[in-house]
Amino acid sequence: MHTYTNMKIAITRLPEKAGSDQPLCREFGHECLIVSPMKAQMYEDAVKAFVTAANEETYDCIFFTSALPARLIGPLLKTAARIIAIGPQTAEYLAEGGITSEILPSHYSRDFVPYLGDWVAGKKIGIPRADVPNPVLLDAITDAGGLACELPVYSLEPTNVHLDTTDADAILFTSANSYTYAKYQKDGLLPMAIGEITADRMREDGTEPVVVGNGTLTGTLAALNHYLEENGNTSAELGIDIPRGGIIAVDKPRGPSSHEVAAWVRDMLGMPCGHGGTLDPDVSGVLLVMIGRSARLAPVILSHEKEYIALLRLHGDATEEQIRETAREFVGKNYQRPPLKSAVARALRIRTMYEIDVLGIDGRDVLLRVRCEAGTYIRSLCRHIGFAIGTGGQMVELRRIRSGGYDESMCCSLHALRDAVEQAKNGNSKELSSYIRTPESVLEGIPTVTIRDTAVDALCHGASLAGVGVTATDSFKKDSEVAVMTAQGELVCIGTATVPSDTIVPGETGIVIRPKMVIMQAGTYPKGWVTKPPAPRPKKKASPTSRTEEREVKVEKKNVSPNIQKSLHPGPKKRPGNSKEYLNNSKNGRRRDLVDKPAKGKGSGKKGQSKYGGSKSIQRKKGTR
Repeated sequence: MHTYTNMKIAITRLPEKAGSDQPLCREFGHECLIVSPMKAQMYEDAVKAFVTAANEETYDCIFFTSALPARLIGPLLKTAARIIAIGPQTAEYLAEGGITSEILPSHYSRDFVPYLGDWVAGKKIGIPRADVPNPVLLDAITDAGGLACELPVYSLEPTNVHLDTTDADAILFTSANSYTYAKYQKDGLLPMAIGEITADRMREDGTEPVVVGNGTLTGTLAALNHYLEENGNTSAELGIDIPRGGIIAVDKPRGPSSHEVAAWVRDMLGMPCGHGGTLDPDVSGVLLVMIGRSARLAPVILSHEKEYIALLRLHGDATEEQIRETAREFVGKNYQRPPLKSAVARALRIRTMYEIDVLGIDGRDVLLRVRCEAGTYIRSLCRHIGFAIGTGGQMVELRRIRSGGYDESMCCSLHALRDAVEQAKNGNSKELSSYIRTPESVLEGIPTVTIRDTAVDALCHGASLAGVGVTATDSFKKDSEVAVMTAQGELVCIGTATVPSDTIVPGETGIVIRPKMVIMQAGTYPKGWVTKPPAPRPKKKASPTSRTEEREVKVEKKNVSPNIQKSLHPGPKKRPGNSKEYLNNSKNGRRRDLVDKPAKGKGSGKKGQSKYGGSKSIQRKKGTR
């Protein structure tokens, strides 16, 4: 049986909706490729009609059930209507268009009406969506007393193209329709569903999804990592014990991709692996491979500053002084757009160059050392330096010599790692253990909080940290990323500070850290917390089971005082057949002096009086009270 660990996931997504998929997958230690079993055809007239209606305040609420209409319609909206997004990606597209939205907690359209509750009654709900019917949503809005104004603004048509999943380890279906129309080679692929609706469609067809998410890509990737941790091989046969995982600094050679290197390490060790900081196939140098639970530290490693040696080749001649002076001008903040070959969206971004040294010049070849912020594209930097010199230029070779606190001297080659694994299988795990460094080794620059041993296991189960469990803290601000450590210096989790460090008093109550990435395995430390038993539920009164008991209840109600009896029988009294008698005897009739109505007709009332004999009521302007 094949063991899946660090994975390449084929995601069935429209290309227009896949902008943030790759960075998000890398945060969880995986790679992705977008395959499209369907294509979108926009209805421009329908989009214009919906925007016009929305901006004329036709709708009380607009529900975006997909990211594509949010991306196209959001920037055009100028309405005070309540905006609901089905998920975080849809909300992200709306935010890019300047629209603040609420996110449906469950990420399923069937829960739209339960989320809004009684507010739906009497409201017009605008729903721009694909021309795929959703009767469950429409019926729910109607049953709640609302008016569903659904407008198809695009169509989904099958591409009828066989999906290229040759390099993929898994396939993730992002909707029931994407599964229905997908044509792909099933053998060797781990089937995944983004939510229960998609999973049900897969099961109807005889495909059991191994991983089912919560309706979002983030939730699905988290479920995937949990599955991999539960089903991955252990390191027992290698004679090493790494319950929190570890970090191996690999000297990546030119040729394989970062994903391939992580996959080779995975196969050697037989446990989940991921990599931090992608290197192109033709780039060599320091690549951090995360093992086991340490794969959760990918966001931390990806944020490390990096250092490179780059060979820039100019397209024309330039003096040494001109080259050095131009290179110095690029120290500081730079605008960059990722190259065409990059795996991320080509959005304009700002990156900081901390140091740029010219190490040597040989004709038109310039050797540079660059220390820079994470996410910098050295290829783009070389091209810009060439333009600034006036000759043009391009990067011809690149090597990463440092990532965070790891440099070349701390790396091992793939061949050396393979030899160490074989020695470990033969009973000598000393060399392999020397290559695997602890998760704490990547915490460069992150402030820490030290906690009591009795608080560790609660954090491992996802609980927030209160001041009672704190023994010492570094200095940090509110919302900072903080590493939570044991008294022995072991990393428990990475969390977000809810208060600044100067307000934390060890031993006092109050939440101070909310965990974001739990690294330590539950049960490593003794349980120091108590689970309270649930409060007993009040017993329900027995309902009448016979007509005799029902009559007894009615008799008891008759003996209740009038005020209490009125509350037991809500609603108006039965109106008599004679309307005039009813008005004269009712509270409203007495208040208005409705005793004898004159005949209807113009001029029946005197000036300053109503035509019914009473004084005229004050006429208020519309909209006032």
